[in-house]
Amino acid sequence: MNNGSNNWNVPYSQITWFSSLLDSHGNVEDFERSQDIVFDVKRKNQKDSIRIVCLNKYTMGQTMVSRVLNEFEGVNIIYIGGNWNGYTSEAKEFCVDSNIGIYVSGEISGALWKNEFWSYYKKDEDGNRVMFIREE
Repeated sequence: MNNGSNNWNVPYSQITWFSSLLDSHGNVEDFERSQDIVFDVKRKNQKDSIRIVCLNKYTMGQTMVSRVLNEFEGVNIIYIGGNWNGYTSEAKEFCVDSNIGIYVSGEISGALWKNEFWSYYKKDEDGNRVMFIREE
């Protein structure tokens, strides 16, 4: 894997971590990386392809979601990095309504298994939804 450059300040360590996750995921058949932070992923069970943008955003708001969608064609999932990161409730609601997933590292693996990946929610031991909501 080559180190490229991107306008989103995503460090190479984040990109390689995400690549490793995809390499070892049981529902990922193959993937290709382009534009440094865009991953086109072929899923095994669904026999489909989804486009994921790999970011590292402490708080992902609606404005940044719009920027991603304008800059990268055909995005299905916005991956925003580690569990210390989060998304605003407005951004999450917009993405779910638009059939786009928005996830931190603790959610992305589960979403890749789900047919309707945009509607995946991690659950706690009591079955309650766990979300990584952070307001700007």
